Amino acid sequence: MQRASRTNLILLGLVVLLGLAAWWQVEREVAGFEPPLSTLDTSAVRRIEVNCRQCQRRVFERDGAHWTMRQPYDLPADDAVVARLLSIARSPVRRRHALDAFDVAKVGLAPPLMRLVLDDTHFDIGLTDALGGDRYVRTGDRIAMVPDRFSPFLLAAPESELDRHLVPGGSTPASLRIDGSVRADLLGAWSDAQAARLVADADTATAATGTQVELRLADDSTIEFTLGADAEGAFLRRASPPIRYRLAPGQAQALLGRPIPASP
Repeated sequence: MQRASRTNLILLGLVVLLGLAAWWQVEREVAGFEPPLSTLDTSAVRRIEVNCRQCQRRVFERDGAHWTMRQPYDLPADDAVVARLLSIARSPVRRRHALDAFDVAKVGLAPPLMRLVLDDTHFDIGLTDALGGDRYVRTGDRIAMVPDRFSPFLLAAPESELDRHLVPGGSTPASLRIDGSVRADLLGAWSDAQAARLVADADTATAATGTQVELRLADDSTIEFTLGADAEGAFLRRASPPIRYRLAPGQAQALLGRPIPASP
């Protein structure tokens, strides 16, 4: 028993030492950084545009305290996801170089591999450095070497950046019909519900197959869904635009107030 306790203490000590070593390495790295990529006040940004060779163009606009995606959809955005895009402007910089220090075409900056535009401020983003893995980022007449912790945000699917709530933020559901039947008793469940994730839906052949849902909002606008299921589980297919709202296990039953119908 004493031997086991001693072994556990040794293992715990090793874990602590490894943690301290990792912390020291990060602190050492951060201490060597130059000032952030920009001094832009991201809280004042009103418009965001993302372009890249391997993703869809996306445009976001600030709408009061929240964000709305304008392209390729015109739907409320996930504010937390938009905040990640804004944070790129304050990314740490390992070092900066003059524009003529590199062949901009060879490092993926002419044309840029990715571009982030925050109002009138442009960030052109190129390839990664073969040795350190840092991204070449052009701002004005300088090229910054930036640790690449942000490229997945720029390459994200538009659907993953949308608000996952079934009822848009700030909207109030007025009525709910499921397969033609009024279900006022379920309005509360729909008001607070959000999908596990959103994906594009190009399956027009089965668009009308499943339980039909009509959600009318207080402003008299209507959102139509079709509840279906596939190998991945239950989902709500929004009629316009065509998006699948993937549901968590058991969520469909709570929204319908009954077990979901068996898949055909």
